[in-house]
Amino acid sequence: MDVDIYTNRLPLPQDPPRIECVPAQVVALLVEFGVSPTRIGVDALFHERIMQWSSRTVVLTQTPDVAHVGRPALDIALLETALRAGARIGALQGGLLEGFRRRRNAESLFLDASGRSAVTAMHRVGPKRPLVARLFHLPMRPSFYGSGLMVAAGAEGYAYRLANAATLTIGVVGRKDFVRGDSQQIVEKIAVFAPWLVRDIASAHLQSGASGAASVQWSRDDNVGGIRIGDASFARDALASQGLAMGFSDALKAIIQPDHGLRKSPRADAKKTMLLHCRRVVRQINSSTFRSAAPWIEYSEFLSNLGSLAQGECQKN
Repeated sequence: MDVDIYTNRLPLPQDPPRIECVPAQVVALLVEFGVSPTRIGVDALFHERIMQWSSRTVVLTQTPDVAHVGRPALDIALLETALRAGARIGALQGGLLEGFRRRRNAESLFLDASGRSAVTAMHRVGPKRPLVARLFHLPMRPSFYGSGLMVAAGAEGYAYRLANAATLTIGVVGRKDFVRGDSQQIVEKIAVFAPWLVRDIASAHLQSGASGAASVQWSRDDNVGGIRIGDASFARDALASQGLAMGFSDALKAIIQPDHGLRKSPRADAKKTMLLHCRRVVRQINSSTFRSAAPWIEYSEFLSNLGSLAQGECQKN
């Protein structure tokens, strides 16, 4: 199979690190592709989650085994694997997209894995004022407390902590003042409602990392000449920690059953997945300490409306 990768930016080792939580099965899949777990910061699996959500009480719950995967290390490893297999790299240009649309009936398969940019989408459905995630990071040290995902809800949003063998990440999700400030200010804000989350973190050592939308986004218009996968099709809320895993799942389905993704109407099961996801996030928001904050009320209403839209379209199919 000939493979061409079109992009305007390749991952670089100096890109700010971030960590994503994935099921253990994803690591097994990566090993099949020749990606060593240690290269992406995975030296253990986690089976617990620590949460402070509906009150100031901190609760530990058991979960299925998950791994904390480091990026951009993962992106670089997958790119090198593709190049070793003979993939070619080219610049992504508007004319290419039109060319793929014209070749819809040809034997080529076009996958849009451009994330929230969704370069093949004409209409992206999202909240008018998206929630924002800001990340901070520092190298992992033996003295840092390591565990599964740690999440704490405050009055205006939530903070979380993820660590693997290489990196520790602190994230805050919300809007306006809750996510503004330098590393010291962010740590101080977290310490007000969840001191346990940052008790061993010296804010002076934290470096500012990536930031971006953390809320749901749906590329509503039909696939034309290609298949959108992962966030390019339906970007899930950051609360779910599902984006990377679903991207791999979508890609495998696209290769195994390409005709399904090219149907004029998106599959009914994808709409049902979207409906269930929206409902789940609304329940999580309604059980949190920030449920009465205006930005989250507005976001919950958006999710409910989007879920109703997905349900209506499911009933048409």
